[in-house]
Amino acid sequence: MVAQVPKGSPVVPVEAIVEVLKAIADPTRFQILYAVSSQERGVGELAEIVGAHVASVSQHLAKLRAAGLVSSRRDGTRIFYRAANQHVAGLMAEAGLLTGYVTGVIEPPDDGPAPPREAAAGVGWQLLPSRLRPASS
Repeated sequence: MVAQVPKGSPVVPVEAIVEVLKAIADPTRFQILYAVSSQERGVGELAEIVGAHVASVSQHLAKLRAAGLVSSRRDGTRIFYRAANQHVAGLMAEAGLLTGYVTGVIEPPDDGPAPPREAAAGVGWQLLPSRLRPASS
């Protein structure tokens, strides 16, 4: 059974969501997106971070840009990339948290069903290269 969405609803089509997730699904693109979600970076710096050639990183950035996940600014001959908005960092943290739950690396809370979105929005997480943990208050 498919849920009917009222006309004019702000709900995004499933196909669009899947396209965004596909853009993130590549390990190199995930690492690039994670790197630019906290600060603006140049292509050369990103190539060093992910251990890939500049040309390869540029192609990945083009896909992330086409998906609306990164934006860029030019400074002379250099181009700097950053997350398109603050929701990108949230998506990266949520993906890490969910993966931790699914793989058993992070023990899920045993407090019943998930809280409403508004309540969950106040939870801060710190995504580090090797782990995800609640942010210090």
